[in-house]
Amino acid sequence: MIGAAGGGVAGSAVAGSGAVVAGAAAAGSVAAGSGGVVAGAVVAGAGGMPLGGSQACTDSCPVAAGVRLDCKQRFMYGLNYAWHTFGADFGGNKAWNQPGVSAEPAVETDLAAMAAGGVQVLRWWLWPDFRGDGVTFDAADTPTGLGGTALADVSRALELADKHDMYLMLTIFSFDNFRPTRMESTLRVRGIKPIVVDEQKRRALMENVVAPLARAVAASPHARRMLAWDMINEPEWAITGASLYGGDPAFDPQTDLESISHAQMEKFLQDTLQTLRANSKALVTVGATAFKWKSAWSKLALDFHQFHMYDWVNMYWPYDRSPMAYQLADKPVVMGEFPMTGLTGVSYGKLLESWFGNAYAGALGWAYTDPMFAGSRNLTDIKAFTGAHTCETRY
Repeated sequence: MIGAAGGGVAGSAVAGSGAVVAGAAAAGSVAAGSGGVVAGAVVAGAGGMPLGGSQACTDSCPVAAGVRLDCKQRFMYGLNYAWHTFGADFGGNKAWNQPGVSAEPAVETDLAAMAAGGVQVLRWWLWPDFRGDGVTFDAADTPTGLGGTALADVSRALELADKHDMYLMLTIFSFDNFRPTRMESTLRVRGIKPIVVDEQKRRALMENVVAPLARAVAASPHARRMLAWDMINEPEWAITGASLYGGDPAFDPQTDLESISHAQMEKFLQDTLQTLRANSKALVTVGATAFKWKSAWSKLALDFHQFHMYDWVNMYWPYDRSPMAYQLADKPVVMGEFPMTGLTGVSYGKLLESWFGNAYAGALGWAYTDPMFAGSRNLTDIKAFTGAHTCETRY
């Protein structure tokens, strides 16, 4: 979704295309065309073996095009939270008296309600901008570490996911981060472009923020509840110029953002991917905006594709075309955002049955806490689809 309240993930797959296993990127694999080695990746659950297990298990209802966790190959189904408090859930925002997840009881109330409504996979944003206390900086605006209650909040989120039998897709950044450094009330909010385009600052972000975040998740007793990292939400809105790949149209950046080139964004994501692989077994994806730029991240060694679907997308790239028709047969495709009320003339139920029957790998509606979307807290349709496909949508 566009704007400070928007973002999403999606992934591509066709039946029999080889579903992804959590953490299954081979060690030493290379992001094609980047020349960079993805370090430390571990094959987890490959060949039907559960994570950390020594005995094969069986899957009673495998989804051929689905995303695999342990031995279960499923249609990744759920919802975007996408936050309780924008930019403050993981770290808090002391200046504005906004607590993080670990000190906000209402978060558990929300998760309990979503779980009761049939939600199992939850897409949740960490730092869509740097207004909160979760990332610390020095006087030169170089990232120095995790701050505020970030570590306690990550721990609590995983604990709550385990308690309510949910799995998390944590979205680290968003195109919103590319707004210029500015004052919001009395708070200085740093833009991310000066970090992304500066090699030393970008390395500091990886070493001091992304790596310790991934290690904290991996060290949690509830680490299994971390299904996937979404490196960034809708990065295409912060890119200017021509696409590097696939004959996609030129990018059309939002005018209030400090845009960068496709090559610069790819390098930023390549570094983030490499850092996550070195410190985490969870899957990795990018929350791509739309099929319009379907090839933008094709040279990154992602585990599954993600795309978003709204009315403006559906006008030119229809929801009812298969991943194969979009030439996305190499990896599972998850539709990471779409309105909870469906598209114009297309109900929620019709969307889901189309994607389920058309070899997509999952779908996550937008969004539980976004008041801009009517019916966002009405989970009736989510529960109905879960009821019709109980086994296929539950890890």
